Amino acid sequence: MTSALVAESEANENAPATPAQWRAAAAGILFGGFAVGLLASGRRMSRAIPLITAGVALGCAVPVALASRRPPISPEEAADALAGAADPPTFSIVVAARDEAAVLRQLVTDVSRQHYRRRDGRPLFELIVVDDRSTDGTADAVLAAAADSGIGAVTRVISRRGEGLLDGKGAALTAAQPDECGGDVILVLDADARLEPWFLRRAAGYFAAGANAVTARRRILDSNCGWLEGAQADEQTLDGELNRGRWALGGCSEFRGNGIMVRRELLARVGGWRASALTEDIDLSSRIAAAAGERVAWALDVEVWEEPVRSGERLWRQRFRWAEGALRRAFEHGPAVVASRRLSAGARLDFITYVGQLAVPPIILGAAASAAVTGRRRALASIVGGYLGTSALLGWDALRWESHVDGGTLPRAERLRRTFRVALFGGLWIVAVPRALAALAFRRGPIRYVKMDHRGSRPAESDPLAMRLPEA
Repeated sequence: MTSALVAESEANENAPATPAQWRAAAAGILFGGFAVGLLASGRRMSRAIPLITAGVALGCAVPVALASRRPPISPEEAADALAGAADPPTFSIVVAARDEAAVLRQLVTDVSRQHYRRRDGRPLFELIVVDDRSTDGTADAVLAAAADSGIGAVTRVISRRGEGLLDGKGAALTAAQPDECGGDVILVLDADARLEPWFLRRAAGYFAAGANAVTARRRILDSNCGWLEGAQADEQTLDGELNRGRWALGGCSEFRGNGIMVRRELLARVGGWRASALTEDIDLSSRIAAAAGERVAWALDVEVWEEPVRSGERLWRQRFRWAEGALRRAFEHGPAVVASRRLSAGARLDFITYVGQLAVPPIILGAAASAAVTGRRRALASIVGGYLGTSALLGWDALRWESHVDGGTLPRAERLRRTFRVALFGGLWIVAVPRALAALAFRRGPIRYVKMDHRGSRPAESDPLAMRLPEA
């Protein structure tokens, strides 16, 4: 049980400025998309737009939905591969934490209960917590919980200290680069993550089956407590459907921040974690795709649970950051991904299509402005319908994974209601993406990273996780 110290001197004021070409590209997408939206409401175009949007929506949603049913590695194949593995992979579980004492005790306990051990009971994992300038006793809480749970010998705390350090999860993770980790696979979890005892065993199966990069299925706690919590839960289910289908189709499927799993050698090969990455998950996804031709496997049966964002203000800040991170990733790594000879033509086309959807919200804003001036709303209705309709089609299909509180399949009425909810919730991106484009084009000064607050409550009785976790 050790506590290491990493001192840094990077100043936020010295963070790299947004390149001029990124600013120009962001302004071009914002104003160009708006102009296209204005033109789309013309008499000639308004007749063709409904057919175009319907075709695009169906052309994107149907192949993904069908492909998601036949993943390259099924849960059964992963389990069989691990059962036959002579040397199962070991894990370094890395958690970046700032003032997270309230939730880390729970996570340490969940880690200690993992069944993934050698025959003599020794863990096939280690736990590394980066204490990122905490003032609430995070490090002491981690070490005490590890000692109480019997995993003190495989738990370390790396204290990140210094003046003017860059904020954000990606920056904190730079204190735990691959050479600091001893496991074959590096698993990144958020501080509020909750795990079932078989999490690592199931995850190991995908690596035993040949995957080099895997992401867990994100689940939301307290999803039955309100509209906002439920919408976030179904959004994660829809996102899993989309990326699982992209993976099966040979596309550039991606990590999601809570539950990133990557082989240590692969992470080292692409340069480790980057302090400047606003969204470390998709940043790493693009780097391993461009440099190594690696795509991210989506493990449906490997679930990581997390708290929802509980207020509209904090949800907006989170989604705004995600939108800007997606744009920055596209500008920085997009050319390398598209030019990579390690990726198939289909994978590169998938990346272009997925990133291209970021141009749709400015088009919608232009169509809305035109409709307000001219009164012609057909183009606006069809573009919005296609945008949200794609989410609805994928949402309806993805909700087949969900079950009713009684354990049975979702009744059709509830499934339809939740489909409508998740599609409507997706409309947030219509505002978030243009706002992020404007920030990229015109912001002066450094980016301000806003940390999410966690309260550390036990799963509600209605959450499946509550029935699977032993009592503390």
